[in-house]
Amino acid sequence: MSKKKIVTLCLAAVLVVMAVAGASLAYLTDTKQADNTFTVGNVSIELIEQQRGENGLEPFEQNKKLLPIVGSAQGEKDEYGMPTAKNYVDKMVTVKNTGSEAAYIRTYFAIPSALDDGYETFNAGKNVLHFNFGNKITDDGQVVSTDGSDWTWTHDGKWNYFETVIDGINYNVYFADYNTALAAGETTEQFVSGVYLDKSFEMKEDGAYAFGEKLTLDEGWNWNSVSCPVFSVACQAGGFDTAAEAFDNAFGAEYNPFGGAATNWQ
Repeated sequence: MSKKKIVTLCLAAVLVVMAVAGASLAYLTDTKQADNTFTVGNVSIELIEQQRGENGLEPFEQNKKLLPIVGSAQGEKDEYGMPTAKNYVDKMVTVKNTGSEAAYIRTYFAIPSALDDGYETFNAGKNVLHFNFGNKITDDGQVVSTDGSDWTWTHDGKWNYFETVIDGINYNVYFADYNTALAAGETTEQFVSGVYLDKSFEMKEDGAYAFGEKLTLDEGWNWNSVSCPVFSVACQAGGFDTAAEAFDNAFGAEYNPFGGAATNWQ
């Protein structure tokens, strides 16, 4: 049986747009999934984004303002396992299997290279725009990360990572596989839980700064149209023992869902 018959690709894109206004960024997400999803066969997925609301979790709202964080995103958590730090922006991403058979899930988070140090220093405190791995609450009430337990972001001690260009802007792309085949109708644990702007960020007359250094931006950079795309892909689980094996067979070992060339694979 050909790959075309046994493999299904689902692409769901979520765009994050930031616009500088003084020392703040505006945070905007486009979730028109019907226009950004391609499916073949019986495997299909839905990319879900939520935020905290007055009456529990609710669909993510656009036009969020992103300000430098006050407090720590790794500090105190609330009943949802989410940070209580001020100016933290909820972006609780999960993926639902809306098809009729079990599927493996891989999800990608792309962040402009100008705002991220790359795989060598990831999470080392030098990123301007941060994103948090997903959280979940255990049966005994403990808040734990979904990194490792539910989503695998690394292999052989390295981040799942590559670099590419999207709409003329350089991006660092991190991706993770869901550790188990997702049954029809089921939803993953959180992929990521939110984003926040580093407290060192500030706008000056001559440009943007973080950690006391001026940011080096790509030619054509526009703070009003910076995006952080999230893509999720899925393929049939039958016949494969692991997600990594399934995706390598389905799309190749160095698949770039954003199209174009990709370099510095890790």
